[in-house]
Amino acid sequence: MIVVLDFGMGNIHSLLKAVSLYTKDFQFTSDLETVKKADKIILPGDGHFDKAMQNLNEAGFSSVLKDHVVAKKPLFGICIGYQVLFEDSDETSKPGATIPGLGFIRGKIRKFEGKQNLKVPHMGWNKLFDIKAKNTKLLKGIPNESFMYFIHSYRPVGVDRLDITANCHYYGESFPAVVEKETIFGTQFHPEKSDTTGLGILKNFIEL
Repeated sequence: MIVVLDFGMGNIHSLLKAVSLYTKDFQFTSDLETVKKADKIILPGDGHFDKAMQNLNEAGFSSVLKDHVVAKKPLFGICIGYQVLFEDSDETSKPGATIPGLGFIRGKIRKFEGKQNLKVPHMGWNKLFDIKAKNTKLLKGIPNESFMYFIHSYRPVGVDRLDITANCHYYGESFPAVVEKETIFGTQFHPEKSDTTGLGILKNFIEL
């Protein structure tokens, strides 16, 4: 059974509709006992890192997700669910402070900065580059330079190259758009909003 985790972060109607294309064996739930029994978990959502981690910690989901990962069961983070997989973020109202993440993937979440001719947030369609076809399960069958739908102001930095299976170019830099480490998967973009190619990524996860 797949759990799409309800932790209060954004409208996920399109994700639930997309998941239902490939399986009926899923639940969108915030029930802790149901989450503990999941074979796979999708961690979705939009919003701020600090609020996401506050919700995960207060509901007891952080420890359950850690147990899930230790048990080598697949976890897929999308957008803010992707960013909380990393060590920490400076997306907070307190200057100079950082908020700890789940710490499943080495790297830190930092804001795009320094380019006057490019807008933040990074919003809309952009290409995936450097897809590691031999090392990816999530991007199996996904062509290099496929367009995906992004909306974010922060991105991971300092990520182990072995954990990156695709990059994206924006703000004069390459940033990790897809990570895969053992049974942990994540995309900065929204596969459920990325047409048939993005749906193929969800299908790959569901069929793991």
